[in-house]
Amino acid sequence: MMKKSSAIALSCMIGMSGVLAACSKSGSEVSTAGKEANKPVEINIMSDFYSPEPPSDQDPIRLEIEKKTNTKLNITWVSPNNYGDKTNVTLASGDLPELMLIREPFQAQIRKMADQGAFWDLTPLLKDYKNLSAFPAESWKNTSLNGKNYGIPFTRPLYGTEGMPILRKDWLDQLGMQPPKNLDEMYAVMQAFTEKDPDGNGKKDTIGLTATVNANNMGSLSWVENVLNGNYGKWKEQDDKLIDMTFEKGTKDALIWLAMAYKEGLLAADFPTLKNSQVRESITTNKVGIFTDALKPTWLLTGQMRAANPKADLLQLSSLEGPQGKFAPKGSGAFGFWVIPKSVPEAKLKQILAFMDYGATQEGSVMANFGFKGEHYNEQDGMYLFTEKAKVYTGVIFPIFQSLDKYAFAYQTGIPADFLKRNMSIIDEQAKVATGDPAIGLNSDTYNKVGIDYDKRTQDLKVKIIFGREPIEAWDTYTASFKADAQYQKIVTEFNDDYKKRQAK
Repeated sequence: MMKKSSAIALSCMIGMSGVLAACSKSGSEVSTAGKEANKPVEINIMSDFYSPEPPSDQDPIRLEIEKKTNTKLNITWVSPNNYGDKTNVTLASGDLPELMLIREPFQAQIRKMADQGAFWDLTPLLKDYKNLSAFPAESWKNTSLNGKNYGIPFTRPLYGTEGMPILRKDWLDQLGMQPPKNLDEMYAVMQAFTEKDPDGNGKKDTIGLTATVNANNMGSLSWVENVLNGNYGKWKEQDDKLIDMTFEKGTKDALIWLAMAYKEGLLAADFPTLKNSQVRESITTNKVGIFTDALKPTWLLTGQMRAANPKADLLQLSSLEGPQGKFAPKGSGAFGFWVIPKSVPEAKLKQILAFMDYGATQEGSVMANFGFKGEHYNEQDGMYLFTEKAKVYTGVIFPIFQSLDKYAFAYQTGIPADFLKRNMSIIDEQAKVATGDPAIGLNSDTYNKVGIDYDKRTQDLKVKIIFGREPIEAWDTYTASFKADAQYQKIVTEFNDDYKKRQAK
């Protein structure tokens, strides 16, 4: 079930019949070229997939999309576990497919190849493809390189995709508490979840908060810094430049807050070694009451728990109040991009763009994500309701075309209408206050060489302070050393220089 996005509908105001010809200036080129040659246009594609098995090339929905676009798709499906390695090998070989998904568009190899002209610069062509042009501005900006668009964004919704605290609402109800609105109230909930037997089993066997962290950043604990800094990520836009959050008061205050929570047993003691699967298991087995994730898993995990506990309920907070106001994160609007190598002739390039433009129509997007109306889904009250038959699809039906629905991350298979509507309202609330990462896609040559070492050292000290193995004064000494570190300051300068270049475009 999902509410239809008006943004999709507005991108194509005409009827869906003949959509390639009507919604894209060059849309007719796919069908015309196919008829002239008396065969479909063949497109070689490389993509990952997130279903247990690769999508079938005989799937009726894929076959219908090929019919609609008069194409024959030769798709190499690669597991996401190996996609990064396969991407690097393919790029190094020089033998690129005609349409290739790049999940990390800002890696050095992609930047270098773009600068050398290995990919088509799509920037001057996009005006001819109304539906692609209707993608959110953030999606295009946050996949651009040096102000140019060398790829079609693999779009994602702006809201609900990033991590915010998710709480066991049934535990809140059991204790007569309301969802926290700020960090003081959050701390009180963490204490209650640890001390007051929220699962009602008569034992003191629960913990307030769990998380995962990475070797070079705070991972799913980053929200504490973000709330206290009023910013999403390491860099903040201020007075027409980027400010490094490492030196901000909120970052230090976050360490003090987390160190206190750890000392009082409110934070899982083994958080630095946990994997996301372990975090989720600790939630569904009633060991912990708060974790951080995207909005989508709230029903996935709630549904699992309700088999044994009909009252189980996971609620993501729409925002948290910090010193600078309400905070919620805004996503980048993209999860990589699709590149077309310059070896593809211009006429074929336009055919590929027309194919992707169809995927950005309401008809193409809905078919790829929901299937056939009346067979795989029905519409009711502005939402898509999956049928029983749709359950054969355990992943995205046709992952070449993305869902453009604002509420895409509110949905999960089998979600009840009331749960979905609550998730949609959370997205609406987040959209009012959300802030994005202003440094996405910016480049620093110095950071590319040594930045990860700084990040790992920083994260190592943060964990030691949280554990109480280093005093908070060690943070002051450490950050002061950065201010005197010429190499670190060069990173700050280079990011700001690139930021100014992007702002000037």
